[in-house]
Amino acid sequence: YRHLHYCLLRQEIFITVELDFPAGRHRAAIATADVCDSNAALLVNGDLRALDPIFKIYGRRLAFSGPIVTVKVFEDNILVRQLLETEGNGRVLVIDGGGSTRCALVGGNLAQWAHDMAWAGIIVNGCIRDVDEINACDIGVRALGSNPLKSNKKAVGDKNVPVRIAGTLIHDGEWLYADSDGILISKTELSV
Repeated sequence: YRHLHYCLLRQEIFITVELDFPAGRHRAAIATADVCDSNAALLVNGDLRALDPIFKIYGRRLAFSGPIVTVKVFEDNILVRQLLETEGNGRVLVIDGGGSTRCALVGGNLAQWAHDMAWAGIIVNGCIRDVDEINACDIGVRALGSNPLKSNKKAVGDKNVPVRIAGTLIHDGEWLYADSDGILISKTELSV
């Protein structure tokens, strides 16, 4: 078992509670620079790709990795919520919001939900909101920026489809590695 710290931001009061999670629910972070240095051949043949450095870092978990679940939406986060309501098992949700910055696709409640359901992280090709709440959560989040406007609620979009984000085609089931240096996508799970 590992101890994880669970943080809530409620009415400007921070509460810290220690929870036990089964081993393997959250993977040890692997440095993306080390992954690149150890896998030069995969970079050359395209099995390992780096996303363009366009994302801002949010959440308390600065480094995270896991198998990818994709969702493609535009200014609508119902499918995002539906996915985050399922057990994450250390997976990473990659949201292709079309790069829209006109509204947020993830807020503090969804980030907390993702943590509670054991998602390792969330990548948003779009905006988030409730930045202080997200930064208090033990989850990794990357997004283009923040916007206080909420999204539409029409359930329009597609789950488990290929998405193109930050110059890279990403498939459901591939692996994502993120840290302060950047984000990598791999066709398979890697070790250093």
